[in-house]
Amino acid sequence: MLARLVLASLIFVAPQVLSAQDPAKPMPEAEKKGMMDDHMMGPWKEMNAFHRVMGATWHPASSKGDLAPLKAKVKDLLTAADAWATSKPPAMPASCGDSTVVGAAKKVATDTKALVGLVESNADDTRLKAALKSVHDTFEVAEKGCAGHGEHGAAA
Repeated sequence: MLARLVLASLIFVAPQVLSAQDPAKPMPEAEKKGMMDDHMMGPWKEMNAFHRVMGATWHPASSKGDLAPLKAKVKDLLTAADAWATSKPPAMPASCGDSTVVGAAKKVATDTKALVGLVESNADDTRLKAALKSVHDTFEVAEKGCAGHGEHGAAA
């Protein structure tokens, strides 16, 4: 009986252990793509839409210095930023309507428009990274205020 129980446990546990991601290997891009679908999304749908595009541009730039995704998606980033800045915050949590959060959303849109200009003028990578970081940091002000999250961290 005990042998059957151990064998049954191995049948269910072994495939999970064998398929676990090796922490020494980076996650394939295809798996990362789906992470932003639910990762740290808050109650403001337009903020979430901006967050998805920001993640697709910010993470490659900040972790690998890869600005190709930013250059390819900068207009999508602006479209999402503008939609967010002109949208109505959700009623709950009330902090989403706070002037700091709303002001951050508007600043994100303004700064993203400037970022588009930098990309279109072929600004050097240092300027692009600095401008993208500024947009990202301002986004996080709104994210923390509205979604109740820390820097891509634990939920409140």
